[in-house]
Amino acid sequence: MEDDLFLFPITGWEIKAVPIDGILSIRFPFLSHEQQKLSEADPGRPYVMQVEQARAFRDALSRAIERIDNPEFEHSQPAGLPNGLLIY
Repeated sequence: MEDDLFLFPITGWEIKAVPIDGILSIRFPFLSHEQQKLSEADPGRPYVMQVEQARAFRDALSRAIERIDNPEFEHSQPAGLPNGLLIY
């Protein structure tokens, strides 16, 4: 596993829905260094997405989890980026 995948581990998430505008805001608090305490996590930036983008994001997460849970699933997918990285 490459070290850069763990540079900023998230400590949670905050999701807000704005039904009138049909958008969601998501923020991922994260740790920026190894000695940082959870209580000192950087709050992260708010990212805004439309509902369809959120559904696509949900589906992409599900596919990535499936690749981890079911290694055979990976063989049925087209060759992608090195180290099992996928861009959706």
